[in-house]
Amino acid sequence: MTALPANATVTIVGAGVVGAAIAYELSCVLDSAETPILVLEAQGEEDWQATGAALGVLIVHLSRRRRGRNFQLRQASLARYETLIPELEAQTGIKIPYQRQGIVEICTTEAAAMAAQAWLQEQTPQGVQWLSPAEVQDQCPLLDLHHIHGALWATGDRQVTPKPLTQALRQAARQRGVKFFYQTPVRHLQPSRGWILELDQTSLETEYLILAAGLGTTPLTEALDRPVTLEPVLGQALEFACQIDANTPVMTAEGIHFVPLPWGRVWVGATVEFNTLVGNPQTLDQLHGRASELWPVLQTAPLTQQWQGVRPRPSDRPAPIIEKMDDRTWLATGHYRNGILLAPVTAQKIAESVITTLAEGNVPRGTQH
Repeated sequence: MTALPANATVTIVGAGVVGAAIAYELSCVLDSAETPILVLEAQGEEDWQATGAALGVLIVHLSRRRRGRNFQLRQASLARYETLIPELEAQTGIKIPYQRQGIVEICTTEAAAMAAQAWLQEQTPQGVQWLSPAEVQDQCPLLDLHHIHGALWATGDRQVTPKPLTQALRQAARQRGVKFFYQTPVRHLQPSRGWILELDQTSLETEYLILAAGLGTTPLTEALDRPVTLEPVLGQALEFACQIDANTPVMTAEGIHFVPLPWGRVWVGATVEFNTLVGNPQTLDQLHGRASELWPVLQTAPLTQQWQGVRPRPSDRPAPIIEKMDDRTWLATGHYRNGILLAPVTAQKIAESVITTLAEGNVPRGTQH
């Protein structure tokens, strides 16, 4: 194992999907031999935290809020995914399951169908079309016909499998010289010319610091002028063994996602449970029961696993937090339920800001890929 250096130019705290994406984007434009980039992760390499809890559903065109910063971030991030996935696969050889069949939003009541059609007519979102109940049944034969009152089909929305995506981001960054250190929690920050990071057995001095540690960001920001408070929002999900046609799109109904996977599994989730770190079994039972009513195939499909994870949600400001705190510190956290969706655009924005700052300090840059 590579020994932890005493200093670095850029240090990223957090190796989940957001931290890994930032590391990759920075590695594409910085010469790691001259500008060392480190990533410190408190957990082990296979401890996935919020990244592992996600289903990877990338809802953009179906988003009801179509103005403002958040929607612009969604659009930019989805556009980056279309190039990022083949880029990472080519560089690493890691296959990243990325579904391009779109997302179908099922209307289970007449009122929901009327509201969806009115929204579609008013907003005319790109790539979204209305499906009649018969068309829904044709596209999504696994649904119980009695619950179908029509659907919105966003052919441009996507789904990505979070763990292979994050592994590929980490591997691509490592190939470009970024060093990752796991089970290396940062206990405290002390200001210096940049920052001194107090670790369990040692300390590390870095010129520039990026905090992308999800809920772990909160205690570290106490050293900043504007500390950030994040609250946990727990999500529970289920996995079933179920062989499904490869062309079946991701479906969502009543806030429940049904995600077919190419290796004979289906993900169902996720719950939204505030201010708790322990999932409520009754909430999970309700998810299972309602999902089985909507998709009867789940009534007999073996349950292969269930899991939970917490998503970081800002307490006093909109999600996500992507900002420069001072000349040497950035925050990339608080993505709530959109960490996977917004990881690429978060990485781009943080990398652009860091590069601008480094350029002002005449720090060597590499070659843009």
